Amino acid sequence: MKLHLGCGHRYIPGFVHIDLLRAPHVDIVGPVEKLPFPESCISVIYASHVLEHFGRYEYERVLAEWFRVLKPR
Repeated sequence: MKLHLGCGHRYIPGFVHIDLLRAPHVDIVGPVEKLPFPESCISVIYASHVLEHFGRYEYERVLAEWFRVLKPR
């Protein structure tokens, strides 16, 4: 499974789109810092212009959550 986090208005075929705002292509409406997936089940995370929305004391927690769901190499 491939995730597009904070997708906004952009749609990428073959990805599961997650954003806080509803849109026709958004599959999951919710926060990108608390993902509804078990550990090690995601093959790719694409997150463009997302991480800068988190403060300097939050970004490590957000990255840890993304790392949690990624499959090991």
